[in-house]
Amino acid sequence: MADSDLAPDHRTAAAVWWPVVVVARWYQGKSRDGVPGRLRPLPWLVDTPALRVRPELLDVSYPDGPAEVYQLLTAYRPLPGVGGAVVGTVRADGVAYAVGDATKDPEAMAAVVPHLCRTARDEAAGRGVLRTTYARPLPAGDLTPRVFAGEQSNTNVPLGDIALIKIFRRLEPGANLDREITDRLIRAGVGAVPTLYGWLEGEIDGVGYDLAMLSELLPEPIDGWGLATGSCRSGGDFTGDAAALGEALGHVHQALAGDRTTLAGDEVADAMADRLRAAVAAAPALEPYEAALAMRFDALRGRRLAAQPVHGDFHLGQTLKTPLGWRIIDFEGEPLKSMAERRRPDSPWRDVAGMLRSLSYATSTSDDPQGPEAAQWVRSAREAFLRAYRETAGTDTDENVLTAYEADKAAYEVVYETRNRPSWVTIPLGAVATLTTPTASTRS
Repeated sequence: MADSDLAPDHRTAAAVWWPVVVVARWYQGKSRDGVPGRLRPLPWLVDTPALRVRPELLDVSYPDGPAEVYQLLTAYRPLPGVGGAVVGTVRADGVAYAVGDATKDPEAMAAVVPHLCRTARDEAAGRGVLRTTYARPLPAGDLTPRVFAGEQSNTNVPLGDIALIKIFRRLEPGANLDREITDRLIRAGVGAVPTLYGWLEGEIDGVGYDLAMLSELLPEPIDGWGLATGSCRSGGDFTGDAAALGEALGHVHQALAGDRTTLAGDEVADAMADRLRAAVAAAPALEPYEAALAMRFDALRGRRLAAQPVHGDFHLGQTLKTPLGWRIIDFEGEPLKSMAERRRPDSPWRDVAGMLRSLSYATSTSDDPQGPEAAQWVRSAREAFLRAYRETAGTDTDENVLTAYEADKAAYEVVYETRNRPSWVTIPLGAVATLTTPTASTRS
């Protein structure tokens, strides 16, 4: 079969994949009336009579904004040889094929792994190219893939107890920020990130994309969000962990400070105001706070702000505690922002604000989120985090800048929860109300 034989037109793509895509956590077009378009195939990673696997790019258009590209790692099997995670069927040359999500199919991923774990360049019909790059040796050992049950903005497939394949779902041209920044931090000797072994690139119709990265599977990881919420519920002391997180972030920012520049405060305030207007349109619950939030942003006007590459979406869910210490993951930035926005240098206080917002979120799982115990827990954790960050990064806290970034983050959270978890929207709305009171302080 030629590649085109298994390249469904937009009607087939909608029938086969669309119902799966629109409910996936990694699909960012919820509530936007997306329309599936072409399903563009890249070269085969696996090509046998019983099983074929390849990346396919699904173009999605919207009436209210630019189109998006999503990666589907698709497995094909001739019927009746059906594997796991089947999403539908297609026909080619009179033969019916089961179409499956290879990321949820251990047999398909086991066939893919040998093709990913070697340096290769493959071409198909002059349109598509796959290229594997290795920056560091992959440790020897068991690489048996297993399905990851959690829902994420990308898709992770663990390989034994050694490595992790992260399949990027929403694609934008060029290098993926997570891969790019993680590689840079490893080269700088920062120990607070997982080791990056290599990555898979694809090129189609003259445009290149990062498709996946292969990194260290961290030993005995404990999710930062789960650890913090458990500590808050039980009345535990999280200050030591909060301080260690502040230190880890400080080391990351130091390693990225070589590209430091400055931003005009007026431009930052304008960008925050633009995001706020879009946020109010997407989440009308923000409308009563719009003017007060804008005042927080206006405090940046007339200033110059230090800026550099940052994490861009730093919160407890982007951290893992291991026996070797805390590790920071997922350097792609906020998923609702464009790649141009995420690549733009920003104030390091954006990352600090993100963690402070996340620590405040953690109190929502306590028996009395507004009670004195929860308030003391988050106050102590915030102070420990800020103190350690300042000492490591060698900076002082700028209250106005930090408050503006916290307010910007809280407005973003309201939009995210409105689109993805409506029952949670009261959490960031409560923060917006606090941050817009006349006596609001980042130390409250």
